[in-house]
Amino acid sequence: MKYRLGIDIGGTKIAYGILNEDGVIVYRHRSATNIKAGPAEFLQTLVTDIEGILAAQDFPRKDLIGMALGFPSYVDSDRGVIVMSGSMANLRGFDARDGLHEYFPDIRTVVDNDANIAAIAEHKYGAGRGFNHMLYTAVSTGIGSGLILNGKIYRGAYGGAGESGHMLITPDKGVLCGCDNRGCIMSNAAGSMIVKHAIEAIEGGRQSALYELAGGDLTKLNAAHINEAFQNGDALAAELVDQMGYYLGIYIYNFFVSVNMNCYVLGGGMILHFGDPLMRRIRDTFDRYNHYEGQDVTIKYAELKEDVGIIGAGELLV
Repeated sequence: MKYRLGIDIGGTKIAYGILNEDGVIVYRHRSATNIKAGPAEFLQTLVTDIEGILAAQDFPRKDLIGMALGFPSYVDSDRGVIVMSGSMANLRGFDARDGLHEYFPDIRTVVDNDANIAAIAEHKYGAGRGFNHMLYTAVSTGIGSGLILNGKIYRGAYGGAGESGHMLITPDKGVLCGCDNRGCIMSNAAGSMIVKHAIEAIEGGRQSALYELAGGDLTKLNAAHINEAFQNGDALAAELVDQMGYYLGIYIYNFFVSVNMNCYVLGGGMILHFGDPLMRRIRDTFDRYNHYEGQDVTIKYAELKEDVGIIGAGELLV
């Protein structure tokens, strides 16, 4: 039996999964992501994890069809190079495919953007089934998307299509993002950035339960604290959720009027944990600006949850 290794790299964890010929995940492994790592250190983490996974399995290595990796980054998939990464800024220019080939010369290696592989999975097996055009967006530590046009993933001229989290919406205003700009969608609505907005507000004198939830140490504040405070009626947390919903709603509207997709699938930790209150704000904002009558637009939750990246990576090897 032949196998595939799918690797989903996120801002907090690296998820590994071995898929059999039927696309069923038969083995899983996770390790923590060091978002500050440079190319050499990160490559060594991948190599150590992969070698450990292969050693732990009892199938012949010759039966491994290949491995595919999804990075939260602008990826030149033709060359297997990380061009730029908003959430893992030190990986800029990382030649991931060739680096892995030095250690695994006998294993086919494919590198792509993590949202691209998630979009492929959701379109084939999840919330995008039956739609010819679909935008998948992961709202997590960062924000990235995958575009399905005419039933196929669209990567653009240089592989960077889908880096939509870095579209500017409040140019030169707000917190600095890893894309080296202020005012992109990610800097206004991603999990890592919304925390920075909270810290700026509190350091500016704003009263909030978030300070106590972080144990009096704002360096420990995270998105889970914001969600907890929001559930308990904290005014600052509510404003931050409003902010996320507002900018993500505008983001979807801008895609609708520019590319005219009719299916928008939202996944990632922020969508999962903030749930319906955030989704309602996104939908309400979209409806506020959308004046095109008689054109149904679907905005829905992703269905494949935490396995979406592994499944999509496996599809790159089919």
